[in-house]
Amino acid sequence: MPELLRPTNPVPGYDSAPVRVTVPAPGDTSVQNIVDPSRVTRADQRTDQDQQSATDAARYESNFMTFLQRLQGTRETPDSFMRVLQWGGQVTSGVQEGFAAELAQLVEFLKLDEGQLLEFLKNQLQSGSRFSGTLFQVLRDAYSSGSSFSQADILQFLRRYSDFTSTEHLEGNILRAARDMTESIPNPWKGQLSGMLARLENGVAAGDRQGNLDILRSEIFRTVAKYVSTTHDHGRARGLLSQLSLDVARYENGDENGLTSSFRHLVSTGVLPEELGKLSDQEILQLLRDGDYQKASAGNRFADQLAALIDSAVRGRGGVDAQEAFQNIMRAILINESVYMPVNHAMIPIDWNGKKAFSEVWVDPDAENGNRPGEGRGTRLLIKMDIQSLGAFDLLISTVGDSVSLQVACPRDAAPFSEDITRSLETILSRNGLRPEQVRVGEMRRSIAVSEVFPKIFERMSGVNVRA
Repeated sequence: MPELLRPTNPVPGYDSAPVRVTVPAPGDTSVQNIVDPSRVTRADQRTDQDQQSATDAARYESNFMTFLQRLQGTRETPDSFMRVLQWGGQVTSGVQEGFAAELAQLVEFLKLDEGQLLEFLKNQLQSGSRFSGTLFQVLRDAYSSGSSFSQADILQFLRRYSDFTSTEHLEGNILRAARDMTESIPNPWKGQLSGMLARLENGVAAGDRQGNLDILRSEIFRTVAKYVSTTHDHGRARGLLSQLSLDVARYENGDENGLTSSFRHLVSTGVLPEELGKLSDQEILQLLRDGDYQKASAGNRFADQLAALIDSAVRGRGGVDAQEAFQNIMRAILINESVYMPVNHAMIPIDWNGKKAFSEVWVDPDAENGNRPGEGRGTRLLIKMDIQSLGAFDLLISTVGDSVSLQVACPRDAAPFSEDITRSLETILSRNGLRPEQVRVGEMRRSIAVSEVFPKIFERMSGVNVRA
């Protein structure tokens, strides 16, 4: 079946409601059959143990197990990014014209000072969180306290909003699928589709969503379906038609009229403030277009440059070494932006005063406070850093109000200075108006797994467990 680890923003309600799963603590002998993502267990009681990498062996249970397995095997991501930073456009073996210049442009962009780094981090996190801002906080509160009917209305609006903000991405997918279908069938069918494709491209350029849908449903779908039934060709064209139908369904669901109608329905049922009902349709659309997510996405030069480089590298334009490095980066992006990842994620490669560093940040802004449940929810961050000539760090940060707990796993060379580092971190927190509750610094014995820090990932195990 199709690969489900696709780069999409998780939308509440598209999957079935997740069931909370308690994640067992390491070493808890009272719990049997703990899921080990690095081990394959099959119905016939046979097991396949991966001896090399958690990403090498296929999972037999489900796509969710594949996701967990791949999540464990992302150590090559910082290594690959550090290689990219160190190349700095100097790769020469097997490089086609222009690739080295594009690589040098990306590395130059990543030379950041303190102010630029803060802006870069904010942009990364905002462009990775579609449902941010005051409006969506109101919807979260209403969903938490509302009836099943109001929850269904909120989810319907969020689905429409997600598809509306994905319009450009969906149009790109639709055009690529239509072009590939045109190239995969013989004449005279190919000639018929070519004319339809040209009109579809013009419609996309003009922003004519309804006209594009008419061409797709009434002409392209019918033509390819007739070709398949006439020739009994169940190959590429038929598969592309199935893929295209999914994108077209989302494209239609993101229609502006449907989105504004769904918004007004939420106002009429009292989910949203009554004052918002006085806005015109254009004002509603403007309100929804002006969110932090859209602004950050539009200005995310790093994402655009990285995507272009990945495309060039995986096609072999940068040589074998670059192809391998960027394939690793692409796999990590697909995993961390997949439908199974319920936390925000950002990649921060930088060149700080000539010293190369790479960080990954995972953020749960609504984490449960397991140690002191009476104090409500807080924020939990996992930061992984790899600094040139120093080594790898793991930082686990939990906050509730102004109280901060901080755990740092540092390289062996830095471990003798753990007490000094602890005092410095406590001073930094206090200086910024935060209360250091617990700060611990010690040598890294093993890397902290993302799934250990964010147990809500395992909630998807019961909610989404599609078999491969």
